[in-house]
Amino acid sequence: ARSNLNSVHCLSCWGFLIGVAMDDSQSSAAHVVLLGDSTIDNVCWTGHPLEVAAQLQEKLQEAKITNYAADGFTSTDLLQGAVPVISWSKRREVGDPFPDSGLDRNFAPLDALEGLEKPSHAVLSIGGNDVREILGNLGKLPEIIARFQANYTEILGRLLKSVPNCILMLQYRPSFYMDGGGYGVYQAIGSLPGPGSAVQKLNQLMETIYAPVLSEARKHKLVIADLPRTFDIFDDELYCCQIEPSAKGGALIATLLGHVVKHHDFSGPSKLLFIRDGEIVEEVNDGRPWSIPYDPNDEKSKESRLAGQGIDTEKYKQLCAMGFEPTRSLQSLQACNNDLEDAISQLTTPAEQS
Repeated sequence: ARSNLNSVHCLSCWGFLIGVAMDDSQSSAAHVVLLGDSTIDNVCWTGHPLEVAAQLQEKLQEAKITNYAADGFTSTDLLQGAVPVISWSKRREVGDPFPDSGLDRNFAPLDALEGLEKPSHAVLSIGGNDVREILGNLGKLPEIIARFQANYTEILGRLLKSVPNCILMLQYRPSFYMDGGGYGVYQAIGSLPGPGSAVQKLNQLMETIYAPVLSEARKHKLVIADLPRTFDIFDDELYCCQIEPSAKGGALIATLLGHVVKHHDFSGPSKLLFIRDGEIVEEVNDGRPWSIPYDPNDEKSKESRLAGQGIDTEKYKQLCAMGFEPTRSLQSLQACNNDLEDAISQLTTPAEQS
């Protein structure tokens, strides 16, 4: 982790949330366009109004939010266009439809962006699905990384021609405990050759993938929303189905983006912003290697907290691996005195029958 205290500035998230020292003049005229995947377009997983776009609108009430993110999109989809199958119907249902794109419904976000009249900000969050699609065949990883980095450079080039203030958002790491009931990200990444745990290997992979992105950000003086250092992979309440942001995870994203739009000086140097211990931290992106902190005791600390609540941690992991929502899993284990079968029965019984 970085240690140059001169480059680090903190602002209490609580102060931000209650509106202390707000610069509303900067956000009142803002038109923020969201581009990417389900890191932003997560309404299918949280429902409305708990998705990222709606939570960000709540933070920036005077701003206009245009949601051109699409659940499931890869960097190639964002660059060339694709059909947003996953969230098409849900987005229409909640009043946030995709733009009309003809009978084939092929949606090209960058083309749509370039047709807008003077958006002030763009948020770019893409790349997770590039890797997700090959988790069963990681032999393709070098090819996918090269394609992603080439796509990202091209996407960014088009963004910079259309929008004065670009915010690059790095993808968070998935939930650790939901691996078995989710996409098995850590199991897959852990199978890669070389030393280290699955978490260490994922950290190293992300550090490699994002190195050119940070370089481009420095070159163009762009701000970076650093989600890998914001999301705690052992806090299951931040996630749905391992890789999607929950309402709580979406609140972190909206808080970080809202702060950037309201307070960041886009004429200054490139910076990384993340949330740590309830505070927004800023670091100058000055060329020093970016890394994700790793502490092997973090998992043990989580287990100790659960044990302190009287929870059998192994049974909690099993319920998470089955796909049950973390908070309900904890409640069921507590109510059933850690009897796994009873907890499963409670979790699978409709509320009106329980």
